[in-house]
Amino acid sequence: MSLTSTEFEQLYREHSGEILGYLTRRAGTTDAPDLLADTFLTAWRRRDVLPAPAMRRAWLFGTARNLLLAHHRDNPPRPVEHPEPGQPIRPDAAPDAQTERQLERAVHAVLAELAEVDRELLTMTAWERLSVADAGRALGLTSAAARVRLHRLRRRLALDPRLADLVPPPSEREDRAEQASGGGRSGTRLRPPQRFSSRLVASE
Repeated sequence: MSLTSTEFEQLYREHSGEILGYLTRRAGTTDAPDLLADTFLTAWRRRDVLPAPAMRRAWLFGTARNLLLAHHRDNPPRPVEHPEPGQPIRPDAAPDAQTERQLERAVHAVLAELAEVDRELLTMTAWERLSVADAGRALGLTSAAARVRLHRLRRRLALDPRLADLVPPPSEREDRAEQASGGGRSGTRLRPPQRFSSRLVASE
């Protein structure tokens, strides 16, 4: 059933802010508004075939990601100013400025080394606060595949000495819960520094 203009306006009001944040953190403040407009233009053009309401948020993130990939193919990424992720998971203690910069560099280096799908799965769950299932849908993965991939990624990050203070190893109880569940909003234990440098994800 096609969306009415009123329903589309509601969809825009509910999700445009978080989609803009997602795009800004990956494309910068100059290009993000145009990518946001393209995302919702695509949604409007495909309003007759949009998924069920519960899956539209993931669909929007997936569409925004596809537009980002095309944008980066045509415009190689460059260092740009990015705002902090919305509602980041904070460390237990606020770092001083020097420690904060070290943490930022460590997170930046680790993200740059990840495969694009792994980086997106990690940041979609940790920063954009998507459930593992929704992040998987946005990336074209099944819920089970996304959970397994994120579980292995968490294990890898937990062993990285650069992230020793940011990524506590998952306990056996957490492992069992993660494997048995459909994935909650916490998604990953990666905890970004309290404040982010403007170039944290500029390598994407």
